Amino acid sequence: MASMKDVAEMAGVSVSTVSLVLNNKKTVSKATQDRIMASVEALGYRPNMVARGFKTKRTKAIAVLVPMITNPVYPSFVHNIETAARREGYQVILYSYDDDSMGTANMDFLSDLYDRMVDGIIVCGIPQFPSKRNARKTEETLKAFIERNTPFVFFSEEEQLNHFATICKIDPSANPSLFHLLSIDREKATYGAIKHLLQTGHKRIAFVAEGSGLAFPHNVPYMKKLAGYTRALQDSGIAFDPSIVVSGMDDYSGGDECYMKLSEGENPPTAYFCTGDIIALGVLHAAHRCGCNVPEQVSVIGFDNIPVSSYWNPKLSTVAVPTGQIAKEAFKRLNWVLNGVDVPSNRHIFDTELIIRESSR
Repeated sequence: MASMKDVAEMAGVSVSTVSLVLNNKKTVSKATQDRIMASVEALGYRPNMVARGFKTKRTKAIAVLVPMITNPVYPSFVHNIETAARREGYQVILYSYDDDSMGTANMDFLSDLYDRMVDGIIVCGIPQFPSKRNARKTEETLKAFIERNTPFVFFSEEEQLNHFATICKIDPSANPSLFHLLSIDREKATYGAIKHLLQTGHKRIAFVAEGSGLAFPHNVPYMKKLAGYTRALQDSGIAFDPSIVVSGMDDYSGGDECYMKLSEGENPPTAYFCTGDIIALGVLHAAHRCGCNVPEQVSVIGFDNIPVSSYWNPKLSTVAVPTGQIAKEAFKRLNWVLNGVDVPSNRHIFDTELIIRESSR
C-alpha cells in the first residue's frame, strides 16, 4: 500500500507539501496541487483517517442515528445528509436503533463513536436510555464528547432532548454551540389536518396511530399529534370519543388492522387521520379490499409525505414534513460548528404543509 512518502517522491515535493494539499490548504500552487493529486491517483494512495485524526483532532467522519431504517422516512433523511456531507469531504457512519435492539443497546454505541473519533453526531428521534448499570459509563462518554467539543444535532422534540440531558446528567444550555435541536410543530400540523376534515363535512374522525405504546419520552411525537387532534375537535364543539382512537404496528398491516376494527363498529368513522403515511397506506389498502370508495365514502390523511404516498392509488393526502431540508440543516450546523462559525440560534422549528390529494375531499 502506497504511503504519503511515496506520493511525495513521485510528485517531486516534500511530505509536508503533500500533507498541505491533502488537508485542503490553499498555500500550494495549482500546478503542484495537480501534480500531487495525479500521483495520489496513480499510486492509489488512501490517507489513514485514524492517524490523521490523532494529529488534527478531526477524522472527517460523522455519525447519524435513526430509528428503524426500514421506515421510508429515514433513508431519505440519511441520503440527504450523506449528499451534503460528501460535498464537504465527510464520511457518514449510520446507526439504526430499532425496538428489538433498544433493550440491549444501552447506548454502547456512544462509546464506539467516541473511540472512532467522529467529528459530530446527528440524532433522529431519541435512542433508548441506558440502564442504571450503564448510566455512569454513558455520562462519562458524553462529558468526554463535550470536552472534545463534539457537536450534536437532534431532530427530536424539546421534551425528548431535555429528558436525555437529565438522564445523562449533562446541561446543553451550558454548551449551546454543541447541542442543536431541529423540530416540527406536530400539534399544530395535526390540528390543521383535523380542521380541514371538519370543514369538509366530517364529524366522526378516527385517530389511527403508531407509537402509542412507547414510554415517555419516546411517545412525545404521538402525544403532540393527539393533542392537536383533541384540540381541533374541542374547538369545533365535537366530543372526544376514545373508541375511535386506535393504534397499530408502524407498518401496512397496522393500518389494515385498525381500519378493519373501526369499520366493523356500529358507527364507523367517515375519516381517518393517521400519524404516519405507512399506517395510512395500510388503511387505504383495507378500505379498497372492503369495497369502500375513497374519498366518496371515507377520507384518509397521513403524516410525513414519503415518496410512495403520491404514487399510491388513490394518491394519499398527507402532512408534508420537509425531511430533506431538515437533514441538510442538520449537517450544515455540524459543519458550521466544526469550522468555528457562530450559529445564531441552536433551535429551529420547520414548517409543515397539508397536501390534499385523492384520498380526501
